[in-house]
Amino acid sequence: MIVKAFESGPLLTIGYLVIDEKSNYAVVIDAPKDSAREIVDEAKKQGCEILCLINTHGHWDHIADDSEIVHLTAAKVAIHRRDVHLLEDPKSVIYDLPFKIEAIRPDIILNDGDVIEVGNLRLRVIHTPGHTLGSICLYEENEKVLFSGDTLFAGTIGRTDLPGGSYDEIIKSIQEKLFVLDDDVVVYPGHGPSTTIGKEKQTNPFLTQLL
Repeated sequence: MIVKAFESGPLLTIGYLVIDEKSNYAVVIDAPKDSAREIVDEAKKQGCEILCLINTHGHWDHIADDSEIVHLTAAKVAIHRRDVHLLEDPKSVIYDLPFKIEAIRPDIILNDGDVIEVGNLRLRVIHTPGHTLGSICLYEENEKVLFSGDTLFAGTIGRTDLPGGSYDEIIKSIQEKLFVLDDDVVVYPGHGPSTTIGKEKQTNPFLTQLL
């Protein structure tokens, strides 16, 4: 598995190009503002075909370039069922942005436990409400890699003061669904540096008291 990170947009959001080098198929995880062409160019450079664009949740900084990715590729768009409305009506929770985000209808509606196959990769959907109602993480068990969106970061957790957010829910999601993973699982979040499950158990000030 090859993971390429693309930090972009006013909130320095990270989108990921995840490539199965055996099949040359790839998936994009989140599409920050102004990231689409760089992601697609990298896919062409790597000689891979993007099959799917998965949104970890529906906040504008993670979906801003969804429509551009779709325009440039044949990728199918996937999001959890409880965040579908944020893709179909981005303006419902967005005000005064200096650019337009095109509404888009997802091709794939995700639920907890679904598995997205990309060549030999198997990304398991873990529903982790708390940041939004439909926030998800994606876990590749064989590679021991977790894409955590805005649920878990290095040294902190996702904000919970936006519509659909809940501090109690995000703590429960992390404790019951993420911290059951092995300590050496590498975590790629939606903002900031990568980390591991073990490091966050030991050092994350929002979570150390849970153990």
